[in-house]
Amino acid sequence: MPSKRRIIVLAGVLLCGMVLALFFIPHRFGLGTTRVGNTAEKPVKISVARYLYHTGIIMPVQAANHDWSEVFPCLRGQRFVEIGWGDRDFYMSGSITVRLAFKALFASESSVLNVNGFREAPDSTGFPTEPFAQKTLTLSAAQYRQMVAWMLASVTIDNNGKAVFLREGFWGVSSGFYEANTAQTGAYSLVNNCNIWNSRALDAADLAVPLWAGIPHPLLWMLPDK
Repeated sequence: MPSKRRIIVLAGVLLCGMVLALFFIPHRFGLGTTRVGNTAEKPVKISVARYLYHTGIIMPVQAANHDWSEVFPCLRGQRFVEIGWGDRDFYMSGSITVRLAFKALFASESSVLNVNGFREAPDSTGFPTEPFAQKTLTLSAAQYRQMVAWMLASVTIDNNGKAVFLREGFWGVSSGFYEANTAQTGAYSLVNNCNIWNSRALDAADLAVPLWAGIPHPLLWMLPDK
């Protein structure tokens, strides 16, 4: 009969294996079968940026017949947009405290979209958010529209077809915080964080993403190099 110590070690190994599986097994198989639509349409380049503990998706403001500035007025006159999702109190505070982090991870009450517009290209040394790493992807116009449709469903829209504006963001008038639609995003938590939101948006474009992408590194590792 196995000893108690051996059972504990075996259980620990199995648990570690399950966690690794979440990071390195694709969310779904058979990827790359998306309908490409009109092949004459210009493909769209996006970037997935990795910061200390979160990721962001950087896109053209105008591409594939979609204009983000029509939804987020703060983007007028900008060329690129970075969108992220997170807990309202934590994201909008501009500071990291134990109390805010604990509340966001275990008792979040509402969430927001953080929208930042830029004139510089994301691969420029002058890009102000200075990600630690980023991966550039080329999507077909159809893939891009699939991703955009999923993202738009995450936005609370007012009667005028605009996102519900909460306040100006940290980059001035070209940035803003907007109310998220929690029916689409779900409540923010330890297991449903900003990286999960990004992975779900990328999954909507039929890109390979981990089964669970709660931390940035596995997400960037699994995304295709293209």
